[in-house]
Amino acid sequence: MSESKQPSKVLIVDPVSSGTLYPPILADAGVPVMLLDTGRALAAGLRSGSTPGALDFERDFGGDRERLLAHCVAQDVAYVIAGTESGIALVEYLQEAIPQCPANSAGESRKRWDKEFMFSALKENGVPCLRTQAIAPGTDLSEELISEHSASLPAVVKPSTGAGSVGVRMVKDSGELQAAVRSILGAPGFFGDSPSALVQELFPAPQIEYVVDTFSHDGVHEILGLSRYDKRLSAQGDFIYERIQWISPDGPPASEITRYAEDVLGALGVHVGPSHMEIMYNAHTGPRLIDFGARAHGAGHPLKTFKLTGVSQIHRECEYVAHKLRNTPLSTEGGSYSLPRDGAIIFFSLDEATRCVTQPDEDALRALPGVHEVMVNARAGEDYPATRSLLDSLDLGLVFLSARDGKQLDEYGEAVREKFSSFFA
Repeated sequence: MSESKQPSKVLIVDPVSSGTLYPPILADAGVPVMLLDTGRALAAGLRSGSTPGALDFERDFGGDRERLLAHCVAQDVAYVIAGTESGIALVEYLQEAIPQCPANSAGESRKRWDKEFMFSALKENGVPCLRTQAIAPGTDLSEELISEHSASLPAVVKPSTGAGSVGVRMVKDSGELQAAVRSILGAPGFFGDSPSALVQELFPAPQIEYVVDTFSHDGVHEILGLSRYDKRLSAQGDFIYERIQWISPDGPPASEITRYAEDVLGALGVHVGPSHMEIMYNAHTGPRLIDFGARAHGAGHPLKTFKLTGVSQIHRECEYVAHKLRNTPLSTEGGSYSLPRDGAIIFFSLDEATRCVTQPDEDALRALPGVHEVMVNARAGEDYPATRSLLDSLDLGLVFLSARDGKQLDEYGEAVREKFSSFFA
């Protein structure tokens, strides 16, 4: 009797952040999972050690994509997922190279993970975007070059690759511009690479930032979550995340933002999988892309979306995978969402370097009105720097809460911040 063929597998590359949500959902659908760590996630600090049960790209395959590809084919991998930003480039290669694997537009993956190519693709496809200029690694930052870029100040300087707003600065004069560019070009990037420095037009006030969570398949782009960021600008020019709040998909400006998001997906050649994108919007300027990730939203956001709405891009993707690999039905109601209750994630931050003097009491935070989940990473006796990025906020912690309306949500959020601040000097 011939040995029966192994069931098709799903490979998750860098299963950190929201990537950890996939295995149990896929297991419930009877889909086996294989995990792979890469050194890029380790270099970025997205993981501090090996993922239990995971292969290692550098150790097991010598960092050779062809060897990994051969292993995936031998193991009957039929679908590939990026667990976090560090794995996107490798995932795109595998999706395109594995026979019959659902994939995005062939030969054009860089525009989905390198912002220099991303904004060029939007411009080439007629999608409104912010004027963006790239300064390549090794460029001599002469006075003439800085003067040329200073003509468009104030502006935003950001690395062409990265995550979590690390290295993103608003600059107001040529000195700040030069310092921001040097900080990007003069050190290894977030993933240990060498990104370009991008000088980008500053979106005009009022600057309201939205996040659109999508899942694409079979020529359809499904909108599975729409949120609004509340941010503030620090004294150093860093963008500090304070809150992300879910908003209804109905009515303005949601309809205009989601139509724009679909145009972005088309310009970037996205055919399959989850994406999340950050879009600035005001009624005068309209929507403009700020950042894009060809992966699911991080920080556990999809699971919170699921608790609020009953759907999420990860749950939808797992349903799609089971549909493709196990011939199960794909529901029609899973491709959209409604918001029966207001919800938000409160991100903690510090205006200046501060010591945590009392161990934060998660139970005390959890007992506050409206609180569903608490994640506290701060520890008593530790000194914490002034918050400069989303990753700094995550080092402190966050709280997920919901309320009957926006006013009550504000009240609950202020109570959470007040309680958290009491643990610091």
